[in-house]
Amino acid sequence: MLFTKPLSVWEIVNGKFFGAFLLILLAIIPTLIYVWIVSYFGNPEGNLDMGSTLGSYFGLLFLIASYTAIGIFSSTLSENQIVSFIIAVFICFCFFFGFEGMANVFEENSRTIASLGMDAHFKSMSRGVIDTRDVVYFLSITILFLSLTVYKLKALKG
Repeated sequence: MLFTKPLSVWEIVNGKFFGAFLLILLAIIPTLIYVWIVSYFGNPEGNLDMGSTLGSYFGLLFLIASYTAIGIFSSTLSENQIVSFIIAVFICFCFFFGFEGMANVFEENSRTIASLGMDAHFKSMSRGVIDTRDVVYFLSITILFLSLTVYKLKALKG
């Protein structure tokens, strides 16, 4: 039904992506109250590593963006919502834990293989270090899966 509207496929995909991203972001914002409470009531006051905490939140935003793009892509692979959910969980699991597991098997290239996974990039950000390699990695995953979504929808449309 969306294809009957005067919108491009990119506009439809971006609208769904930003809508889902905003919904998850609104669910995460109240957790900042806990950060403030722990920081304010800690002994001594402010005894919380805010760099690490804010880095974790920043990394979480990139994880949300990547997982949302993967979920939108997986919804184009099947008309059944349950099957799409299982595909999305599997792809997200592979990106987060799969490369770490493969690095344990192939020990001679373990660092290179592990750096392909989301876990290594998120751990780097959660330490409070915002590296451009991590940001580019998460943006690349997000753009890749949004592009695959557009490609799949254009194939279904045509």
